[in-house]
Amino acid sequence: VEPVTLGIYTAPTVLTYPKVRKPLLKLWRDLRKIHSNPVDAWAAIVEDPVHTKSYKEARGMGGFVRSSWDEVNEIIASSNVYTIKEHGPDRIVGFSPIPAMSMVSYAASSRYLSLIGGVCMSFYDWYCDLPPASTNGLGRT
Repeated sequence: VEPVTLGIYTAPTVLTYPKVRKPLLKLWRDLRKIHSNPVDAWAAIVEDPVHTKSYKEARGMGGFVRSSWDEVNEIIASSNVYTIKEHGPDRIVGFSPIPAMSMVSYAASSRYLSLIGGVCMSFYDWYCDLPPASTNGLGRT
């Protein structure tokens, strides 16, 4: 096992590099050679039923492989640009389980989503709706 170091933490289970599901990464790399525009490469993946099926069928099977930060950032950016172009910015949704427990990550992700017109959601969006809606769903007690 290769030792991995992240700040003061050293453990074989701590990842300091991104991993991507192998079938998706292979598609991405193959199509990126053909398309100079990364958004076009992403479109070639999601608009082709055979490509889409190949990487979606691999979900839940593991098979993650190492990638680079530049590569995964390009995949994420391309998928976000494609989604916004095709379906609108409100189709990009970020979720934080409990914002008060991870202020830095919540602030960074909510800022990003706000800049692109995405939607910020948290555990509280669900939890806080329970009391007012409970009589509608559960009946009066």
